[in-house]
Amino acid sequence: MGGSLGLALKRLGHVKVSAYARRPETRMLALSLGAADSVFDTPQAALQGADVAVFCTPVCSMPDLARKCLAAFKPGCVVTDVGSTKAELVTRMELIFRDSGIFFVGSHPMTGSEKAGMESARINLYENAVVALTPSKTTPGNALKLVADLWGRVGAHTVQLMPDQHDTLVARTSHLPHLVAALLAETAGRDFFETQKSFCGPGFKDTTRVAAGSPEMWHDIVKTNRDAILVELRHYQSELGRLINLIDQQDYEAVTKTLAHARECRRQLVD
Repeated sequence: MGGSLGLALKRLGHVKVSAYARRPETRMLALSLGAADSVFDTPQAALQGADVAVFCTPVCSMPDLARKCLAAFKPGCVVTDVGSTKAELVTRMELIFRDSGIFFVGSHPMTGSEKAGMESARINLYENAVVALTPSKTTPGNALKLVADLWGRVGAHTVQLMPDQHDTLVARTSHLPHLVAALLAETAGRDFFETQKSFCGPGFKDTTRVAAGSPEMWHDIVKTNRDAILVELRHYQSELGRLINLIDQQDYEAVTKTLAHARECRRQLVD
């Protein structure tokens, strides 16, 4: 996510991008790809003089990172992120930056893939993407506008949501699908044998693609959006139980109606 943002910003030609990466090979790759003008081995060095800072680390690491970097932020700097959960993060970040002259505006680009790392960066990742902005009641208007302009410059469209409203929505449309895909992959592979691979066609690959995502990143997502995720998992559990009962009772007409209703729901949501 960070590498793609760097590539897109550098394409504009009038933006200076400074970055931080822990690994030397990542720093070298970022420079060779042209994702940044300079890459540092400490986040404090990368933040020097920045008007906008974008945190592209796992959600649970962001508050500690912000706290360690507090003295390095330029007065008036606006901080945003690319994390998938917002309510807990916004609360903690605003507490850290309170009375500091530094402002946090949560962002969540609804794009990306199961792939991670600088080598997976794409210059057009954010084009026509939707980015949720999650200001709080105390977010200054100029800070919100600056973050909206940032995403607009790389081709994204922004939508404003309250942090808890955002987390409720993505629990259903993003977090539940990932966990279902993970369990589907685990169930199908519970007794692995080589012949199975020949029968994993496009349907299996499509429905389990996101299960290839980073377990560390998803650990943070589940931990910081626990309540909303549990609501969706329990509803899914109920629907799964209903389908099991229909098949067990050989009520295939009701099964067909369920599948038809599911197809219509997908059409309305996706098409």
